Amino acid sequence: SRELKLVGVTGTNGKTTSSRMIEQAFADAGLNYFANRSGANLISGITAEFAMHSTLTGRPKCQFAVIECDEAASKTVLKYLKPEVIVATNVFRDQLDRFGEIDRIQTTIAEALAKTPETTFVFNGDDPLCAAIADRIPNKSLAFGIASDMGLSADRISDSRFCQKCGGALEYDYVHYGQLGAYRCPDCGWARPELAFAATNVRLEEDGFVFDIDGRSVHTGHTGAYMVYNVLAAYAISKLSNIVPFENYQAAVREYHPTNGRLQTFDLGKRKVMTNLAKNPTGFNQNIRIVLNERGRVLALFVNDNDADGHDVSWFWDIDFERWSQIEGLRAFVGGTRANDMQVRLKYAGIQAEIVENVADVLAATGVDDGKVYIIANYTALPAVRRELEGLEAAAKGEE
Repeated sequence: SRELKLVGVTGTNGKTTSSRMIEQAFADAGLNYFANRSGANLISGITAEFAMHSTLTGRPKCQFAVIECDEAASKTVLKYLKPEVIVATNVFRDQLDRFGEIDRIQTTIAEALAKTPETTFVFNGDDPLCAAIADRIPNKSLAFGIASDMGLSADRISDSRFCQKCGGALEYDYVHYGQLGAYRCPDCGWARPELAFAATNVRLEEDGFVFDIDGRSVHTGHTGAYMVYNVLAAYAISKLSNIVPFENYQAAVREYHPTNGRLQTFDLGKRKVMTNLAKNPTGFNQNIRIVLNERGRVLALFVNDNDADGHDVSWFWDIDFERWSQIEGLRAFVGGTRANDMQVRLKYAGIQAEIVENVADVLAATGVDDGKVYIIANYTALPAVRRELEGLEAAAKGEE
């Protein structure tokens, strides 16, 4: 077994979180590494990152690198970097504007891996769309997944619950969310692959989800079910590295505190505000679960339709907002360029939402007794939300 010098991380949701956890585990183990922390995950940004961490003669200054790459960029990234391992977190439909996106993503990643057969493919085995990529390539492939039912009610909408071999309807022993779970095809026998890294006995404790693996318990520190997969992906890499001890890996997971607005909590003195990114129906559905788990009552959705977000917002109707209508004392707010569309969607879910300009409006319309504020924003809406909250947090600290 060899040390991992270069790790690539790709996928639709969770690649940034998984990358940061792997990076932190490398740091805690005392490894000399670098990573494209800025989120520049296209080839231009990755090239710039390598240039910054190289000598004038082009020799890398670090022994190890963790590189997050956009799915579309994986072909170029693998061609030039040839990582020992690349991780695929999942494949979900991201924007309706990108017609045929899922097929294209699968083909891009599969073709890239086929040209670098020495790269090991570590993938989410609970995702049939990832498993189909593994089936198409000559590379060594290792699956991670959740080997026990988490007892979660399945989402109403799924990107693919159809067999990737014959097109028949998949049968599931259990579904965690989206198309992720224990699947098999009754028509041709295609099924979830054997899990090389299997999380069992997943349970929700006071500080978040906990799971067992290889005779140990891993504390994720988060209440979102999707974080179990991110933490599991980081575990697979830590284990494969042959360098990172379990203690450093667990410490890295515990130390993970997002600072880019994703699952970030801002302390405004008497008020706390949690922000998160959601860019597709699966992301929104997972945020809905977090709010329900934490019994949140103040919700604000900021949604834009700029180029990076996608202009077609009919995917709003694929989100299970009906679940939020059960919340007693719910206060809902919407903002962004598509606030009106989101307000209409929520109305059909039985939720009356007020249109706001910014976070300050949400705070002004609610009080301390309403509890923690949950703000979910898509790509281009999140930075403005984050900047405003950083200012409010700084002002609150200045008053202390």
